[in-house]
Amino acid sequence: MKKRYWAAGMIVIIIVGTLDYYYEDYSRFMSAREMSNARYLKSELGSTRYQIYGENNQKTIILIPASNGYVEQWDPNVAPLVNAGYKVVVYDLFGRGLSSRPDVDLTLSVFTEQLDSVIREVGADRVSLIGSSFGGIIAAEYASNKQEKVTKLVFVGPAGWPSKVNYAQKIINIPILGELIFKYFGEIILKPRVEGYFYQEKEHRWAIDMWQKFSQYPGFMRTYLSTLRHSPVLDYTEGWKALGDTTIKTLFIWGKQDISFDFGNSEKAMTLIPSTKVVAIDNAAHWLNIEQPKQVNNAMISFLNDEPRKVSEGSEL
Repeated sequence: MKKRYWAAGMIVIIIVGTLDYYYEDYSRFMSAREMSNARYLKSELGSTRYQIYGENNQKTIILIPASNGYVEQWDPNVAPLVNAGYKVVVYDLFGRGLSSRPDVDLTLSVFTEQLDSVIREVGADRVSLIGSSFGGIIAAEYASNKQEKVTKLVFVGPAGWPSKVNYAQKIINIPILGELIFKYFGEIILKPRVEGYFYQEKEHRWAIDMWQKFSQYPGFMRTYLSTLRHSPVLDYTEGWKALGDTTIKTLFIWGKQDISFDFGNSEKAMTLIPSTKVVAIDNAAHWLNIEQPKQVNNAMISFLNDEPRKVSEGSEL
């Protein structure tokens, strides 16, 4: 009898927890939107927050944030790119920042279609794409399928390199269990990961605090889990191979102390994309565009402008 009561109790907890998982109060989120000075692009899946800098410049760059990222992630990089003569467009991925949190499976195609809508909105015929972490996967996938629209690709701390054993991926794929874990323990799980994006995390608390602010808006944990389940965040091997069959010029910028996607994967990148260049940045982890902005900016601009680079700007492999 006790076992029956225990089982019934567990079923009730699961049902209530699951229903609570899908309840989302958007009042604070909408207030934050109203207070922002951002632009919003509407689509069938919702609105995308974006900003344009250097509108009078001719060549366009799209900055694509990480799966835990947001528009402000690129603050240390925007002005140098604009000063180098580029129109710079930044935006929030669906589920992140102040973009909408659509209740759909967040497959890679959802994110590439979102990117395409941003490119069409700003009226660019050809663009260079710069992606941080998962943003690099979105850039690579888009470029492989629309080569005529992409001039160059830069991957900053790229995701999509599988580890030998990934128990976390197996757990989050379990229906209901994954939802409950992210509902009640999502911040406990993710915050240490975000802190690990920095070699010296205490010096970049603003970025971690901003992530925490955006992660507390409704729909973040749900869409983050959906992205992990339905997009190749952890393993984009086949996609990197496909990119290697194109003629698009590519650059990987990797932090030597990256613990999210180990710097050792740079050898795989050069194998899968033989024509690529890799720049290694010391004293930098995963979000190295924030941690070592001067070196990252110099590497990006030199590559985009086809300029020779100095050794002091990071070692090239």
